[in-house]
Amino acid sequence: MNSLRYFLAASFLFFSPLFSQTTPKPDSLFLRVIVPETDTTLNPFSSQRISASTLPSARAFINGREVKVYSSGAFCGVVNVPVDTSIVRLVVRAATGDSLEKDFVLERPEPLKASPHDPVVIESALMKPSEDLWLGAGDILEVRFKGSPGREASFDIEGVESGIPMTELPPAQANGLAGIYIGRYKVREGDDVKDARIRFYLKRSFWSSEKVYSKAKVSIIPKDLPRVAEITGKHPFLNAGLGNDRLGGAKLGYIQSGVRVVITGKAGNQYHVQLSDGMDAWLPEYFASLLPLDTPLPHSLVGSLTVTGKDSTANKNQGEDIVTVALSQRLPYVSEQRVNPTQLIVDIFGATSNTNWITQQLSSKGIKSVSWQQRGAGRYRLIITLTYEQHWGYDIGYINGSTMKITLRRPPEIAAADAPLSGLTIAVDAGHGGDNNGAVGSTGVLEKNMTLMFANNLAALLRSKGVNVVMTRIDDSNISMAARTEKIISSGAQILVSIHCNSIGETSDPSLTKGVSTYYRYIGYQSLAQIMYSKMLELGLDQQGCVGSFNFSLNAPTQLPNVLVETAFLSNPEDEIRILDPMFRQQVAQQIVKGLEQFVTTKTAP
Repeated sequence: MNSLRYFLAASFLFFSPLFSQTTPKPDSLFLRVIVPETDTTLNPFSSQRISASTLPSARAFINGREVKVYSSGAFCGVVNVPVDTSIVRLVVRAATGDSLEKDFVLERPEPLKASPHDPVVIESALMKPSEDLWLGAGDILEVRFKGSPGREASFDIEGVESGIPMTELPPAQANGLAGIYIGRYKVREGDDVKDARIRFYLKRSFWSSEKVYSKAKVSIIPKDLPRVAEITGKHPFLNAGLGNDRLGGAKLGYIQSGVRVVITGKAGNQYHVQLSDGMDAWLPEYFASLLPLDTPLPHSLVGSLTVTGKDSTANKNQGEDIVTVALSQRLPYVSEQRVNPTQLIVDIFGATSNTNWITQQLSSKGIKSVSWQQRGAGRYRLIITLTYEQHWGYDIGYINGSTMKITLRRPPEIAAADAPLSGLTIAVDAGHGGDNNGAVGSTGVLEKNMTLMFANNLAALLRSKGVNVVMTRIDDSNISMAARTEKIISSGAQILVSIHCNSIGETSDPSLTKGVSTYYRYIGYQSLAQIMYSKMLELGLDQQGCVGSFNFSLNAPTQLPNVLVETAFLSNPEDEIRILDPMFRQQVAQQIVKGLEQFVTTKTAP
C-alpha cells in the first residue's frame, strides 16, 4: 500500500480530552512522526533525533534497526548524519503483517574549509565587524576575515586610516582553519567619521590585491560620545555583555524607566553603557531615548538614608521594610542578594557619598543594619543586612522624582503550624499556551496542555490548603512573559511556581535523557529550588540537577521567591508515559505542596 497516503489518512492517537482529534481504532496501524518536523531537514550537526509513535503492539525500525516501542506507542532514536544528503527511513509493522513507512531527507552542509591559496579570495564567512558600531576615542576596533592562506593582509577605515596590517592566525587558534586574518585599530583623538566601511585587502602580487568591503559600518564619533540616554519602556534591563542564546543575553538586572545612563558606544542594536570606571553594560536600543548632545552626564551626591518598616495588616500577612536614599536624579543601579549573612547589596552608579547620617526607625524590624561604601569614582554601594535567614523579595525604584526606594519583604506570618500555607498568596504558572506549544512528545502530546493540567492540579490542592492562588493562565492562551510577570507582582503573590516539561535538543538520543530539574536565578531563592528538587526526587525521577543563575523570564522577578520546575522530559518516552498519567500529575502537585510547606515552615523563622 502507499505508505504516505496511509499515514495521512490515519487518525492520530492522543491521551487527553484536551485534544480534539479522534482516537484510531485499536487495531489501526499508524505512523506519526514528531521529529523531524518536515520531509526535508537542514541539519549542520552529525546526528539527528527521531521521535515518533505507532500502535503499542507494532514493531518499529529506524534505517532498518529495530527500536523499542513503548506502551504509549512511542519510539525514538538518533541517526548519524553524514555530510551531503542522506535518507532516514521509518518503518512500522503490525502483527497482522501490515506495514507503513516514511522517508525523510537530511541535508548536512560541508563544514567550513580553508579558502584556496589560488585564486586569491576574501570570503564573507566569519567577517568582523558583523554589525554596525559606534566608537569613541580610546576604543579598540577589531576586524577579521577569512581568505586565502599564506598571504599579506591589511585593512582601511574609510576616511580615517589606510594600510593597517593584519595577522594570519595559526590554525590551532582558528578551529583548525588556515587563512583567518585579524587586525586591530585603537581610535585616536581627532578621528571622526560616520558610517565608514572597512575595506579588506589580500595581496595577489606586489602589484595587485583582492579587495572586499565589510557590510557592517563603523562610526567613530568622539564629538557625540559620551552622551546621555533616558531608559524607557516596560521592564527594561541591562545586559552584562553581547552574548546571546535561546534565553537571551545574561542580564545584570532590571531597571526603572526614567533612569539616565551614559552611552559610550553601540554594537548592532545595543548601546554600550558606562556605569563606572571599570564597569559597563549593554542596553537594547528599544529601551533608550537619546537626549540632546549637551545634556549633562548623570551624577548625584547621595544624601541621608532613612530606614522604616510597615507591619502586616489584616489583608496582608507580610510586613515590609523600606530604605529611602536621597538623590538629585535617577541613576542606574544593580543589586545582588547575599546569604550567610542575609544581605541585599545595591550599587548606584554616578553617585558619590555625602551620607552623613542614617536614620533607622524601630519600625524596621526586618533590617539589622544599613551601611555604605564608596567603591570607586561614581560607584556608591549600600549594604543592607537583614534580621532573617531567607530572602523574601525586594523591589527597587524611584518615588517623588529622584528618591530611591528599596522595599524588602519580611517573611509572611504563618496562621497555624498545621496549616503553614493558609492565607498565603501563591502564583502558579502553566508554561507556554496558545500558539506556543512548547515541547512535543513522541505521541504528539503538547507541553502547553500538560503544564495546564499540572497547574490545575496544583491550584486545586493549594486552595484546599487555604491558599489564595493566582494563575498566570487558565486556558489555552499565549500570555506574554511581561503580562505574566505583571500579573504575579501586582497580585502581591508571596511565592511563584512555574511548571514546565523538559525536552532535549534535535541532535541527542531522547531515550538517554530523563528526569526532573529545578531552576532559580538568584542565590537568595536557591533554598526554594533545592527543597522542591528534593521533594520531586521522592517520586523516583532521575536527577537532572538544581540549576542556578538561570535566565528564564519568570526566574527574573526579585519581588518574591520563585522556582521553575521541569517535571520530567516530554521528549523521553518513559517520562512521557509518566506525564500522561493523571496519577503522576497529582503526585507532582502533592510534592510541590510539600515543598512549599517545608519552605514556608523552615524559612519564616527569624
